[in-house]
Amino acid sequence: MKKIMTNVLATTGITLIVLAIIGTLYGAKFLFINGVFQSFATNIVIHLGFMVTEKVESKYPILETMLDIGYTLTVLIVFGAIFSWYNSTPIWILLIMGVLIYIIGSLISIIRMREDVKAINDLLQRRKKRS
Repeated sequence: MKKIMTNVLATTGITLIVLAIIGTLYGAKFLFINGVFQSFATNIVIHLGFMVTEKVESKYPILETMLDIGYTLTVLIVFGAIFSWYNSTPIWILLIMGVLIYIIGSLISIIRMREDVKAINDLLQRRKKRS
């Protein structure tokens, strides 16, 4: 549960940064507080769905990635309609943001995994030297 909450909070942070960058490019002056909570709720639903999609195994990793991205974009479209995001943001920008945030999150995950592997290898080397 701790890992899921960490991922939700990290993704929400990335979402808000990307949203602020895109808003700045389009001349926006501020973000609404309810938008922060809407992003948080959307990220919770996305990560709960990832728990389900993790159970789907395929010998093609690209298929699993496309399933995750497709699920993410579906949630964004549905929540965009629920929260009336389309009044201020075109759907194509929302979809690009979704893919961009997914890619950034994946890159952060890869970097974290590499650091973990390096730490484990260092520990194994130390243990080997002691033996």
